[in-house]
Amino acid sequence: MNREAAMYSCCPICEKESTLILHRGIEEINIRGEKIPVEIEYYRCQECGEEFENPQPEYDPLEIAYNEFRNRKGYVQSGEIRDFRKKFGITQTEFSQLLGIGIATLSRYENGALQDEAHDRILRLGMDPDNLLKLIKNNPRVLSGETRQELIQKIEQERQRLNWKDILIDLNGDYEPDLFCGYKRFDAEKLFQVIKFFCYPEGVYKTKLTKLLFYADFKHFKDYSVSITGSKYAHLPYGPVPDQFENWFMILLNDDPSLIKEEVWWGDKPGEVFISNQSANISILSTSEIKILAQVKEKFDKFSAKNIKDFSHKEKGYQATQNGELISYEFAEDLQM
Repeated sequence: MNREAAMYSCCPICEKESTLILHRGIEEINIRGEKIPVEIEYYRCQECGEEFENPQPEYDPLEIAYNEFRNRKGYVQSGEIRDFRKKFGITQTEFSQLLGIGIATLSRYENGALQDEAHDRILRLGMDPDNLLKLIKNNPRVLSGETRQELIQKIEQERQRLNWKDILIDLNGDYEPDLFCGYKRFDAEKLFQVIKFFCYPEGVYKTKLTKLLFYADFKHFKDYSVSITGSKYAHLPYGPVPDQFENWFMILLNDDPSLIKEEVWWGDKPGEVFISNQSANISILSTSEIKILAQVKEKFDKFSAKNIKDFSHKEKGYQATQNGELISYEFAEDLQM
């Protein structure tokens, strides 16, 4: 617990004017049998010594717990549902009718309510372009003729764009959650947005970027028992590196024109800098994930590629493995941050 701030006000417990000290601590919230550790804010009255929750916290602990629960279960996040629907210009009413879910239920899910497993399967299936196309063709009365044709055209374009990307992900990222991926299925979209987070706006050397990804995933696992991207990390001479990193970056460079790669030179040695001209879509990230990304970015802001490489070589997980071996997330407990 850290003492963060103080104010002089009336204590709601003893009803006396007193100095109220703001503290932060970790509390486990039980979500459907899963204990999710979440940071909470509370005040302690200097007069009576009683504690009470901050009535106006900067964030909603329950929302954070829900997001982490979805991460652990591989559920669709609220923002992902909303972004998918808006991407294709589908109204809530239209999408709910296509899915066979009540509009009030869909609205609650988009606004943060926690879905059950059955509804999550429906949502995930409906958010696949191939399945959405089938739903539209099988439910011709949901959309008007012109709207229907425009949506079918958008989906066809998206299917063509995703086809080669999905094939590569299926080949290299389809594995069950375990200690080598931080108990999370690989999430290519989150990995891509995390890369853009670190590369915007100034750009990052590839060597440094791979270490930032390592520290982001392992720090989140250390604090919240699950990784951000579900990436596996391998021991290589320049430090921990995401497994299949070159493949993922090839996909992103081809898929997103806002990300570019520039060739640079360190003295007489060639290098690569990755720059994003567009900020990351953080709506698909949970509050805790954004928090960890900001901490990692700040921690290593002044580190050069060589500095962070040398720093990562001191990690217990790196020292306990050989070249080419995967690094287990169990070593996150000993992380240097």
